[in-house]
Amino acid sequence: MPRPIDHHERRLEIANAAIRILAAGGTQALTLKSLAKELGGSITLVTHFFSNRDELFVAITDELISSYDPLMEEVDHGEVGYDRLLNLLRWMVPTEEEDVTAETGRIALVPHRGEHDSIGHFFDAMEDRMRALLRERLRDLVPDDDLEPSVGYLRALTNGVTLSAVEHPDLWPPDRIEWVLERGLRGLGLPRPAGAPDAAAR
Repeated sequence: MPRPIDHHERRLEIANAAIRILAAGGTQALTLKSLAKELGGSITLVTHFFSNRDELFVAITDELISSYDPLMEEVDHGEVGYDRLLNLLRWMVPTEEEDVTAETGRIALVPHRGEHDSIGHFFDAMEDRMRALLRERLRDLVPDDDLEPSVGYLRALTNGVTLSAVEHPDLWPPDRIEWVLERGLRGLGLPRPAGAPDAAAR
C-alpha cells in the first residue's frame, strides 16, 4: 500500500528546491520545468501543488514561515531572557551551507521585488515574521519605548552580517559571527549574563 503523501512536507520540499534554483541562477532560472528537474520528477509533481510561478513564490513564503514555529522550540533550547534572544540571532544568521544557499536565493530576489506582487509578498511576510520573533524576545529585556527601535537595530544587524557572510563566507567563521552578535546585544545595553563566556574576536 503506497505511503500517504504529506502535502505540507511535499510543498516545503518544493519550496526549498525553488530556493536552491534561485540561489544558483536567479529568477530566470526558476521555471516549473527546472523545478521538476531539481526534484527528480515530472513537471506534474510541481503543477499538482502549484500552477504557476506567482503561486510558487507565495508558497515559498508561507511554507517557510509555517516551518519556523516548530523550529523555535529547538532554537530556544528552553532558555529565557538574554540567552533566548541570542539563540534567535544565531539562528537568523546562516553558518551552515544549506542556510547560506537559502539566503543566497532570498538575496537573488531583491532586484525583482517590483516585478511581481508575489515577490513583494515574500519580502513583506518574511520581514514581518522576523520582526515578530525579535519583538517577542525583546519585550521583557528593554523599556517599552525602546522596543521597536531595538527590533529595527537587531534586524539591521542580522541582515548586515547575513549579507556579509553570503558574499564573503571565508571572512565570517562562526566565532566571528558570535562576537558580532554579542557586541550587538551590548549596543542595546544588554550585557552577557554573569559567568557566560565571552566570544573571542578572530
